[in-house]
Amino acid sequence: MLEFRLPVVTYLSTFLVVGFSLSVLGPALTELRSRTGSDIADIGILFVGQSLGYIVGSLLGGRLYDRFDGHRVAGASLVLMATGLAILPQFDQRGGLFLAVAILGAGAATTDVGANTLLLWQLGAGSGRAMNMLHLCFGIGALSAPLLVHASLDMSVWGAALVCLALAVWLVAVPAPSAPLARDEQTAHDRPMLAILASFFLLYVGLEVGFAGWVQTYGEEIRFSELAASWLTTTFWIGFTAGRLLASALGHRFRPKMLLIASCSLTILAALVLVGGDGRTAPVWVGVALMGVATAPQFPVMLTYLERRIRVTGSATAWFVGGAGVGGLIFPWLIGRWFDARGAATLPWAMLVLGVLTFGSFGLSNRRLGG
Repeated sequence: MLEFRLPVVTYLSTFLVVGFSLSVLGPALTELRSRTGSDIADIGILFVGQSLGYIVGSLLGGRLYDRFDGHRVAGASLVLMATGLAILPQFDQRGGLFLAVAILGAGAATTDVGANTLLLWQLGAGSGRAMNMLHLCFGIGALSAPLLVHASLDMSVWGAALVCLALAVWLVAVPAPSAPLARDEQTAHDRPMLAILASFFLLYVGLEVGFAGWVQTYGEEIRFSELAASWLTTTFWIGFTAGRLLASALGHRFRPKMLLIASCSLTILAALVLVGGDGRTAPVWVGVALMGVATAPQFPVMLTYLERRIRVTGSATAWFVGGAGVGGLIFPWLIGRWFDARGAATLPWAMLVLGVLTFGSFGLSNRRLGG
């Protein structure tokens, strides 16, 4: 029991700070725009910087976890993440902020790959509930971001940096698991298959990060007050946290495939509520909360689904997390450009398109793996 408890609790703790770190940019956009004198389209370049760092960190991290002690690699990635957080408030030019969020993204990605991979190595086929709990911790960390940033951007990121350093020390002190052997039900995978599977994460994270990153600005553009717009982000993450709790409770009753079908369908419904609501107050709140609940289970449940179908190595997880990074690079930036050119209605329509594409990508992946 102790062997299970110590590593898993450590991974859960790291995901609290990963959730905060990868979600802090959206709530901070208004303040960072003010500090740099940027407009909406220009400040969106920070999403590009964070995602570039995330892609590099995920691709390098997967190889490192396969070759070296996993907890030492994860500890180093936490130090890198702490560096990005600590230097973020030091800049009032977009170039410096771009560097800070790129470092932050690289550290968060390597930690992300590590926690997911090491948890699967630690628990194997019994990882379903723990995987949902891991990503629930991400949601809790993300939920804290708008609240802490609203209180003080500088203090919140410095506090998170200190937490990263403490976790790095803790992680290095805990023995790391090794990669397990392939089981009979797991099929071999090649690069074309990994590319197909990674497309799901690319589209899903594009949707999640795009929505979470721009929903506060969306609220401001449809004439919500600054506080109410900030609470839209909070509402999304409250729904997101509730969705992760629900997925954890349902994980033993339903197959991952059924949970994915349900959550993808609900995402499309949430987007339709926002499109049909056309900026009216009640549909906005309902659609935002529903979007949080709907999108929450998809990343961890997909990983659980894949663990049962393929042997998950650090390099395989890097494909999935790297795909997520590409989605976080492309779609929030595109949404920002469309937002600036065409107005607030862009966001609901973008979510509808991405929701449909994500569902289609899962269907393709499921068919490629034999249904």
